[in-house]
Amino acid sequence: MAKVYRVKTKAVFNGEPVDSTLEMDEVQAKKYEALKYLEILDEVKPKPKRKPAQKKQAEAMTEAKPKE
Repeated sequence: MAKVYRVKTKAVFNGEPVDSTLEMDEVQAKKYEALKYLEILDEVKPKPKRKPAQKKQAEAMTEAKPKE
């Protein structure tokens, strides 16, 4: 899986103004950093996937009736 980097532009880059923060893959980030168009800030870590809520809890919420 390709790494994703957060970068800051030093020039107008892909229509984005100077000092914009973008995310791009490792190959492009290193290429344009060598050309002095960007500055690599840090690597973006993938967010952990959340487990879906249990079905019983969801059903209990939808079947709850208001008190009369």
